[in-house]
Amino acid sequence: MSAHESPIDAPPARPRPWQLFTAFNTPGPRWPSALRAGLSMALPSTIALALGLHVELLLIAAGSFTVIYGEGYAYRARWKVLLIAGAFFASGAMAGAFVGTVVWGQIYAGGSSWWLMITVAFTTTIAGVGVYIANALRLPPPGPWFILLVAGASTMTYRLGLNPVEVAAWSLLGVASSVVVGMTPALFFPRGPEEQALKVLEHTVANLEQSPPGSPVPFALIHQAQAALNHTWFTLVDAGVIHAGRIKDLRRRGLVDRTLHAQAILARAHSGEYSPANDLTDTVSYIDPSRLRIPHARPSISYRLYRSVHSYSHASMTAIRVVIACLGAGLASILLGLDRPDWAIISALLILMWGPERIPGTIRGLHRLLGSILGIGLYMVFYALELDGWALMLAISACLFFSEIFVGRNYAFAVIFTTPIALMLGGAMELSAAQTAIDRTIEILLSVVFALGALWLYKPNAEPFHHSRLQHRCRRAMGALLGTLLTYIPDQALELRRDLQYELLSERRAAQSLAANSPQLAQQRWSDHLSLQRVGYAILDHCEAHPDQQPSLTEITTLAKGIQSTES
Repeated sequence: MSAHESPIDAPPARPRPWQLFTAFNTPGPRWPSALRAGLSMALPSTIALALGLHVELLLIAAGSFTVIYGEGYAYRARWKVLLIAGAFFASGAMAGAFVGTVVWGQIYAGGSSWWLMITVAFTTTIAGVGVYIANALRLPPPGPWFILLVAGASTMTYRLGLNPVEVAAWSLLGVASSVVVGMTPALFFPRGPEEQALKVLEHTVANLEQSPPGSPVPFALIHQAQAALNHTWFTLVDAGVIHAGRIKDLRRRGLVDRTLHAQAILARAHSGEYSPANDLTDTVSYIDPSRLRIPHARPSISYRLYRSVHSYSHASMTAIRVVIACLGAGLASILLGLDRPDWAIISALLILMWGPERIPGTIRGLHRLLGSILGIGLYMVFYALELDGWALMLAISACLFFSEIFVGRNYAFAVIFTTPIALMLGGAMELSAAQTAIDRTIEILLSVVFALGALWLYKPNAEPFHHSRLQHRCRRAMGALLGTLLTYIPDQALELRRDLQYELLSERRAAQSLAANSPQLAQQRWSDHLSLQRVGYAILDHCEAHPDQQPSLTEITTLAKGIQSTES
């Protein structure tokens, strides 16, 4: 397999908990995107303040989170992402305000606090559906977190005296500002995202080459290179540089050649197989570094959503865990007489939303606990300073700036700066600061308990079934491709080749998850995993070597025997 070096023969070792706790990831400068995040809030807020509209600042901030979702995308894909994210923010803010109008209208009229169960149902539904979609589509961070944060906090805007239509309108102003700010650089640097992605990749692999010969390469450094490689290839796909495993825009062939060169360095540095660095962050690499080929694009959205409709799929298991944890934390919050069950639900989502392994997920819970407590402390500073008007706008803009800086690096730092915005959007500035701090801390503790309970207790032995299922999907994808090649040439089967690559990468990640949670079983299955990967890529390599030539019956028979050899 000339294009695919032989991987290591044993499952990877798991990183130590301290490595997970102190991991600080995502290479490359973040200040340009962070500056855009701050500006998307500051520009429309300046207009609002000039008109004497002070309360509306927080609602503009709710829509200004949109700009974060477009960062890193090539411009021809970015505007679509911004509009879709903006639609979710505006609709989430308005729906949350409607829910809050019903709930708090009834409670203030003398109703029971159990009306808050509507808030629990509303936010839990968003959490479950959002997590399923984000994991099925393998979206990058921050996923549904900010959307749920805005929707949940909007259930409290009734206290600000604003109706749902006003909430949606002001959040749309933040969305519009985000689209303008996010797309403006395209006028000056139309190819900036793909060139910047490649620059970051080359920088990280250069750091790999500088590692002392014979010494282990640090996990975090390997992950940075893998994440940068993953981002670069998919940025080139979104930019229209590559398509279907080949160069589409020959004028930018140099970008592809440089990416392949950087990938070769990464493959040599780490033998091309999984690194436990994949557990260090939510930015999991779905590129096999050892396969020195131009990757196919991702399958269609419908394919990715449909293939996850299974009780043991990663997306389904993650969504169910999130729903269990959110319902438990929200219900416990109401039973304890607290008034922000959405806060506990948001916290539970943050811990579980990417379906972490058990040890990394526990570390994530600690990150959430520490970051949120520090965030509450920052809010207390804002409260003590009695920020208003221009000072409040600058404070919120600074929080947006730093939340973008840290959102892909370390969530413990990111939540420090999102917490004050969420509290203020919920009207906390009108309440007792001490009581707010106590209540929100209790809800965070509840979220950690229920999230870790769902992580450790719900289907604790699911990974073997999930891995077996994906091995079966790989064999089915191989068989479907070979069957098509009986009547068509490989270039007429590009979708099936793309889907097979996707299933192989999914199986590879499932094997990594198995190694993290069930190391003894992973040891037994590892040779089957390697065999399946070799056979699958052998079929893809044959298609790439003979794109316009229909394989002979003998060649198909030989490849089919390879599939049969992977059956256990």
